[in-house]
Amino acid sequence: MNKISLLVPSRERLNLKLTLISSIITTVKDINNVELIFGIDEDDPTRDIVKKISNAIPFVKVIDIQNNKKFIGINKIWNLLYPHAEGNILGYIGDDMVFKTQNWDEKILEEFDKNNLPKDKIKLVHCYDGYRDHDEISVNAFVHKKYTEIVGYLCREEFLINWSDQWMYQSFKAFDRVKWIRDIHIQHNHWVFGKRKRDEVANRMLSDNNDTKSDELWYDLVDERISDVKKLSNYLLIEPDWSKVDTNKK
Repeated sequence: MNKISLLVPSRERLNLKLTLISSIITTVKDINNVELIFGIDEDDPTRDIVKKISNAIPFVKVIDIQNNKKFIGINKIWNLLYPHAEGNILGYIGDDMVFKTQNWDEKILEEFDKNNLPKDKIKLVHCYDGYRDHDEISVNAFVHKKYTEIVGYLCREEFLINWSDQWMYQSFKAFDRVKWIRDIHIQHNHWVFGKRKRDEVANRMLSDNNDTKSDELWYDLVDERISDVKKLSNYLLIEPDWSKVDTNKK
């Protein structure tokens, strides 16, 4: 189905969820173009409230995440969400993002229609995040489901936090299959930019030095990164531009 499935791992942060939902409702051309799928931990104290919201707003879905009362990693949750997507277009989105541009759904659908999507369906579209005014890193991203079929996942689960956006970006960039759209604004209100205070959810994600561990994994997994690019190369029958891929070990 030519529909946009926005995938959002989220814990607590009820106000951020409501802001995200409101921003979608007030900016889309047709709400039927979009579904919003939250991945909610089974021990999330706001879970029941979010389920009530989902029951009241048809385009919002909730997927229960069995986390055994632990942080299992945001990238694993994205992987648990995409099999539930109705749409062929997967939106890699954070719960701290806000859609600002009118009719963005129509523009994203156009990027993935038969006139603009390559026949092999390998394409990444990302949009202005409110900070980076050039094509750099896909902190938000839209890809066709075909990508998950080729590499076997949406995000690398080894990274508990961070780096999945860079991994995805480099994989597509190696084949010149990235399009940055400045005219679609998806504001990223991450606490590191000072837009809001660092909360307990962020503290939980950063516990046990998860940020340092993920940074180290970026170099430890270089062979896997090369392997993923080769999977795409074999499928596309195109030689990758390795200068776009970090193939260095620390």
